[in-house]
Amino acid sequence: MRKLSVNTIRFLSIGILPIIILFILYLFLDPFKVIKSYDTFYDSKAKGRVGINKDYVGTITFNNNSKRIAYNSFIFGNSRSIFYQVSDWKKHLPQNAACFHYDASGEALWALNKKIEFLDNKGVNIENVLLILDYVTLIQDKPQSGHLFIISPELVNNSNIFEFHKTFFLAFLSPKFLYAFIDFKISNIVKPYMKKNNLLDDKPQNYDISTNELRLDDFEKLISANKYYTEERLSVFFDRDTVQRFSPQSITENQMTILTNIQSIFKKHNTKVKIVISPIYDQIKLNDMDLVYLKSLFGTENVFDFSGINKFTMNYKNYYESSHYRPHVTREIMEIIYANKKNMEIKYVNK
Repeated sequence: MRKLSVNTIRFLSIGILPIIILFILYLFLDPFKVIKSYDTFYDSKAKGRVGINKDYVGTITFNNNSKRIAYNSFIFGNSRSIFYQVSDWKKHLPQNAACFHYDASGEALWALNKKIEFLDNKGVNIENVLLILDYVTLIQDKPQSGHLFIISPELVNNSNIFEFHKTFFLAFLSPKFLYAFIDFKISNIVKPYMKKNNLLDDKPQNYDISTNELRLDDFEKLISANKYYTEERLSVFFDRDTVQRFSPQSITENQMTILTNIQSIFKKHNTKVKIVISPIYDQIKLNDMDLVYLKSLFGTENVFDFSGINKFTMNYKNYYESSHYRPHVTREIMEIIYANKKNMEIKYVNK
């Protein structure tokens, strides 16, 4: 019996030891930057990088920066909101505007609400908001899973802190990621298979820590030099239907509750809000019922729908790929929504 117990302990030790070693390695390397403290989460000079959680990055960066910057203006939304650049937005705001990009990858309406509640609870004066929405954001009325999408613990009173860190450790243990990450640490090269599987990225990017703003300036330079739209990049621009299609209704009871809460916080702060429905390349227009509800809640003069078939979505050169539209589009959108004309909208344009 004693021999059996000793063998069992040995067997368990052999099984657990690799996990312990990997856990120590995970803590030391901190690949997703959720363990240690960082002055900045982005290094523009890095030859490659692991995808990190923008919800967490935004929350930690806001906390760090708010000790010296009294933010009062915020851009919310998923990754499409990134290209509404602060330098362009400030032209439409009062001189005292202190702007912060508070976006997240695949942002959910539920998580967006938590960010706004977080700012309100911290006593932040929310004077101006640019809220970038689409069907995918509106439909998500519950917490997301996955290391790139799980919400920052501070936004939910640390109620998910165990799940948060477990999610990142399990992502680290994924054989595909672990192999690619170790390969990169040794070679310092982001290889094609790493990019193909979205494990690592070597896209050149610029980052402004004071606004938490990412930019793809090098891509714009390539476009200016007629070198960006290669055959490979053009392959993602699929053909669209010439008949206008609409998304299913996304705003139902749960979404209404969340949106009403957001509106009540904006009312409390007398927030000047502009809501943009993104012009996505797929040309699917937001459901009419969703648009009617948003306008009734936030005011017709504050909601602008650029989805569907229009001059922005017709031209593939308005996009980096089939999901993200470029800064010259966002600049024109901001000119429209802040113009002294009520309820300006893009008219349908046939192919």
